[in-house]
Amino acid sequence: MSGALFGGQPAGPLIGPEETLQGIGGAVAAIPLTHPRNRRWWIAFAGAVALLGVFGFTLGYLLYAGPGVWANNNAVVWALDIASYDWWIGVASGSLLVSAVLLLLGAEWRGAVNRIAETLALLATASAGLYPIIHLGRPWFFFWNLPYPNTYNLWPQFRSPLLWDAIDIVAFLVICVSLWFIGMLPDLATLRDRAFVEAMRQSDAKARTRKLALLRAQIYGIVASGWRGSAAHWQIWVQAYRTVALLGVLLVVSVQTGASVMLAGSLMPGWHSTLLPVSFLVNAVYSGVGVTAAIVVLIRIVYGLDALVSVRHLDVLGRLLLCLGCASAYCYAAEYFDTFLNGDPEARGVLVRRMTGDHALVSWTAILGLVLPAQVLWSARARTAPLVLAAVGLLVAAGAYADHVMVLVVTLTQDFLPSSRLPYGPDPWGIATFAGSLGLFLTLLLLFLRYLPAVSIIESRRLALARAPGTEAAAREAASRATLRPEENPGPAPLWGVSATFASQSDLAAALQAVSSISPPDQVHLDGHGPVPMPRTLRALGLEGRSILPYALAGALLGGAGFYAMCVYATAYDYVFLIGGRPRLSWPSFVVPSISFAMMTGCIAIHLALLVLNRLPRLNHPAFNIPGFLRASDDRFFLSAEARGDRFDAARFERRLTSLPVEAGRPLEIRRIPR
Repeated sequence: MSGALFGGQPAGPLIGPEETLQGIGGAVAAIPLTHPRNRRWWIAFAGAVALLGVFGFTLGYLLYAGPGVWANNNAVVWALDIASYDWWIGVASGSLLVSAVLLLLGAEWRGAVNRIAETLALLATASAGLYPIIHLGRPWFFFWNLPYPNTYNLWPQFRSPLLWDAIDIVAFLVICVSLWFIGMLPDLATLRDRAFVEAMRQSDAKARTRKLALLRAQIYGIVASGWRGSAAHWQIWVQAYRTVALLGVLLVVSVQTGASVMLAGSLMPGWHSTLLPVSFLVNAVYSGVGVTAAIVVLIRIVYGLDALVSVRHLDVLGRLLLCLGCASAYCYAAEYFDTFLNGDPEARGVLVRRMTGDHALVSWTAILGLVLPAQVLWSARARTAPLVLAAVGLLVAAGAYADHVMVLVVTLTQDFLPSSRLPYGPDPWGIATFAGSLGLFLTLLLLFLRYLPAVSIIESRRLALARAPGTEAAAREAASRATLRPEENPGPAPLWGVSATFASQSDLAAALQAVSSISPPDQVHLDGHGPVPMPRTLRALGLEGRSILPYALAGALLGGAGFYAMCVYATAYDYVFLIGGRPRLSWPSFVVPSISFAMMTGCIAIHLALLVLNRLPRLNHPAFNIPGFLRASDDRFFLSAEARGDRFDAARFERRLTSLPVEAGRPLEIRRIPR
């Protein structure tokens, strides 16, 4: 996909040919399990916590003295507070959109990027979510924006952009959490199994940290929700992951265009432009890709993940930044050209003040930061230089922040009424608030890097199977050397079923096809387990027809229609109050929050369907009693045959498996599993 999209000669392989399923899991899982570069992490964490302390102190003073400490005035009611919110939500939107689009397009190289992008989207949303609350003046009454029964029988004003922000940020947070958790669920199972092996090793060695190791394994086991890598699990997981990504794309477009239409729908010079929604969306994606590229480079350098985050990944990220930089330059050129050619005097005056007025430094920082740094990436050498790519990403992020300040402050300082024109200058408390929110973001990011997989193990393994031909060949060679060990049911314990171990998915699928004819559904339940999605196993099991889409569609339609009906009822019938000259049945004002609410309820429906259809969480499934089953999240594939009644002939089942040829489904090992 990357070659078709960007063209040119590739900078190198996406993944090393020597990478194996076990090696990929070991390289990524070693970071949260062994904590390499421990001293560097503690130094960075101390700095982030210091900034977080600044945030806490600033918020305390803000609650004591009020929002006036930000130096806002009657003219410039929105300054660094809303600019910071717009910037954070822009970074979140860009990161979420990049991850979702790469997933929907099936880009092979997404494994090194999507986990970081999803994490940045979640953390940036958390940082952004604080600003709409703390800028209210009395933030402890933030829940007044929510539709809930109260003693005054009042409704929130659904035509107000403040309510749109409240619904948008909640919906955005729900989708970010869902996409992040669903994508990480199989990787959490890998951490669970590796942590359990390490806990058992320390327990046998009587190590002093054995209790801590066991506690860590238990925590990973709980958050993994009993994931077993079942073929049915993988089928629903793939559908849920992609569907939530689609909802995320729709929500990003809704949030960014909704916020910009709110400005463009006004008559303020500099805002009243049809190009504003496009430039908002472009610069949001641009800043998200820039921050993602900088963090990817940081992780690659610090943790030595050159084999998984290759030069080819850096090259593709550089090309993305270059394309978005050209799009941003076009938006600026179109705005200036159209305004000076066809705009009114007030709009032209805004552009002149941006370039020569009191805030010219901010304006030129925005223009130069968003346009010039990316042009360096026309050079292939610059695109594949990690430090250059990270520097460009950070400059783009700084330019995007300056752009938000420029759009808000320059317009608000001088409107149509000379009597209401007031100057504005940034205040140290506003700067400290943004620096503190950056500390919150960095603190959460460092905790993520310490305890969770920074690179998607699943996507990297899928890429290895597709691009490294030696992976499956090595597995087949191991299978040819293995010795079959059919074992009798130990002792008088009742039989749960039979398990078989395989080195590859193709062998598992061949074995399932061979035994399905002697395994009626009323006698045995067949399933397959493995460390990656298994489409061939699904076909062998006949499970291809299941779909999660009806649940997503029903959840989105019911949620969106219900919220829209509530808006109509509250505004047109129960709580009639004119605002902003809008009519009571102001359907465009109702559509914006209704779409966001529909995306949120659809996401919740998908998440619940994923758990219910896969019967998760279940932490004590009998499949965990299969010897060596922990490798189902590593490099082995398992067939499980659960007996249903006394008519299941385990001996016949085992004979059929042992009769298979090595190259067509012969298992490495066969076991009988007691209940």
